[in-house]
Amino acid sequence: MKQVIQTLIKEFQAWEIPNPISREVHFEEFPANIRKVQVLMGVRRGGKTWIFYQKMHELIKNGLEKRKIFYLNFEDDRLEGVSAQDFQTILDAYFDLNPDLVKNSDLAFFFDEVHLVPGWEKFLRRLLDQEKMTLYVTGSSANMLSSEIATTLRGRGWSQEVFPCNLREYADFKGWDARLPLTPKRSSELRKIAKDYLFWGGFPESLFLSKDLHSALLQDYMNSVVFRDVVDRHKLTNVHRVKLFLLHVLRQLAAPLSVNKLFNRIKSLGHAVGKNSLYEYLAYFEEAYALFCVPIYNFSQQVQQVNPKKIYAVDPGLITAYSIKPDFEHAARLENAVFCTLRRDFRQIFYYHTLTKQEVDFAVLSETGDLALYQVCHDMSHLDTREREIQALLAAMQELEQKTAFLITDDHEENITHEDLTIYCIPFWKWASS
Repeated sequence: MKQVIQTLIKEFQAWEIPNPISREVHFEEFPANIRKVQVLMGVRRGGKTWIFYQKMHELIKNGLEKRKIFYLNFEDDRLEGVSAQDFQTILDAYFDLNPDLVKNSDLAFFFDEVHLVPGWEKFLRRLLDQEKMTLYVTGSSANMLSSEIATTLRGRGWSQEVFPCNLREYADFKGWDARLPLTPKRSSELRKIAKDYLFWGGFPESLFLSKDLHSALLQDYMNSVVFRDVVDRHKLTNVHRVKLFLLHVLRQLAAPLSVNKLFNRIKSLGHAVGKNSLYEYLAYFEEAYALFCVPIYNFSQQVQQVNPKKIYAVDPGLITAYSIKPDFEHAARLENAVFCTLRRDFRQIFYYHTLTKQEVDFAVLSETGDLALYQVCHDMSHLDTREREIQALLAAMQELEQKTAFLITDDHEENITHEDLTIYCIPFWKWASS
C-alpha cells in the first residue's frame, strides 16, 4: 500500500493543478494555537475538489512549495480496500518521500471523500493532536460527517456546505463581471445567462461539456449517488427499486411528495416495497445532498409530520436531465433555483399554508429567528395567476405579522403595496446575482 500511495503522491507533484471555476467558498484562517479540520460537505461532483484546487493555487501563490501539499482522493480505484490500519502508512509514505519536512508546520494535507474509510475521524483527531499540518477534507454525507465531527473531533472540525455553482458563479464563468454597473446591455446579458443557468444548472464539470452530454452526465452523477451513497452505504439489495424512487421524485420536484401515490406507482410496476422504505430512501438521498425536504411551517411537530413535504433537487439542471418534457418545466426550474439560492444561506426553510389553504412557497427562518416570506411565479402576465400569488402572500403576511415579502419572478419587477404591507417583485436574474 505504501508504494501505491507514493505513486499517487508523485503523480500529484508532476501534475498541473487545474485552474478551477471561481467559487464563493472561503476557508477560515485560525490562529496558530487553534487546530481545526476544515471540512467541505456536499453532493458528489458538486465542486468540493474544485474548491480544493482553488485553495491549492492560493497557497502556492502565497509562497508554499507544491511538495508541501499532499492530496489524496479516496475514490481512486487504486485505494480500494484501504482501511483504518493504512492511515499510518499514508503518513509514512509522504514523509519517506519528504524526510526534511517531518517537523514543518506549513504543510497542507487534502483528503477527498475521506469518509469512505471507516475510522477516518480517529485518524484526523490523531493528526490534530500529534502533527502540525493544516487539514482539509471533503465528504458526501451530511449525516456521517456532521455527527461524527461533532462527537469525535469534539469541536475541532470546521464544516461548511458546498453546492453546485450559483448564478453568480455561473455568470462569472461565462465572463460576466459583477463588479461593473448594471447597464441595460449588461442586464440583457445577465437575463440570457440566468435563462441558461435555470435550464442547465451549475454542476461545475457540466459547464465545460457540450450540452448534448448534459443529461447523460448528470444522470451518471445521480447513479453514483445511488450506488455509493445510498445502496452501498446502507446495504440495500434492490437497486432498481431505489432508482425508480429517485426517477419519480426527480420528475415531481417543487411539489409535495405523496408517499401513498409513490407507493402505489412502484407497486403497479411489480415491485414490492414498504412505505417505511420509501421514507428511508428519501432520508438517504437527503443525507447525500441530492434531495432536500421542505416541511410545512408550523410549530407543531405532529402537524409537520402528517403534512407532505415539498421536494427539491440540489441543482435545477437535474430537472432538465430527467424530465420527459424539459422545454415546459420553467416554473419548476425557477422554484427549484430559488430554493437552492435560499438553501445556501438558510437551513430552516418551510412552505406555508394560510388559514384559507393558500400556499406560499418559502417561509425562511434565519439563525436569529427572523422570518422572511418568498413566493415564486414564473409568469405574472396572467391576471388570475398574479392575483392568486399576491393574495396568498398578503394573507400569509397578515397571519405571520410580516410587513414585507418577496415575489421572485422570471422577468417582472415592481413594488406592490397594500395598506402597510409591501411585496417586492424581483426578477430571478437580479435577485440571485446580487
